[in-house]
Amino acid sequence: MLGFLKSLFAGFAPPKPAGPPKQIASVNAGTPLISDNATWVDHAVVVNVTAKDTVRILELSLKNVEQCLLGLKFQMSSSDVEVGAYPEMWVKVGGVGEAFSKGLNFRLKGTNDWTTCELPFYLKKGQPATLLKLNVVFEGAGSILLKDIELHSTPLE
Repeated sequence: MLGFLKSLFAGFAPPKPAGPPKQIASVNAGTPLISDNATWVDHAVVVNVTAKDTVRILELSLKNVEQCLLGLKFQMSSSDVEVGAYPEMWVKVGGVGEAFSKGLNFRLKGTNDWTTCELPFYLKKGQPATLLKLNVVFEGAGSILLKDIELHSTPLE
């Protein structure tokens, strides 16, 4: 079984950048938030839940975005997260539907200071992205704070 799984990824190499990244969106205080569990406090989004939940934070409309690496970059901290919480990004792709990038490597538990997170998403030529959604998945009660949210696009060969 392990050999089969290795064969699926044998020779896989991510596409090479064809230029520098450029910022295509940023989220500022006052940007509309989707969930009632998310609010703006100063320049940070504060998300509070009392039980296991997936909280949709925001949606960004996209135009003319394809054949690139999308990078959603932000700062995240936590307070009293009982089990764990992590970010996830959903992207609506023309001809494909919705696909995701989970930030399991940015999973926070307990109380943590600010950490930089970046969720990547590869888009092929002919697969335009039209909508990006940012969620936080909570495995139990707690609070997550997000700030300095930016979306970057790096063209690919």
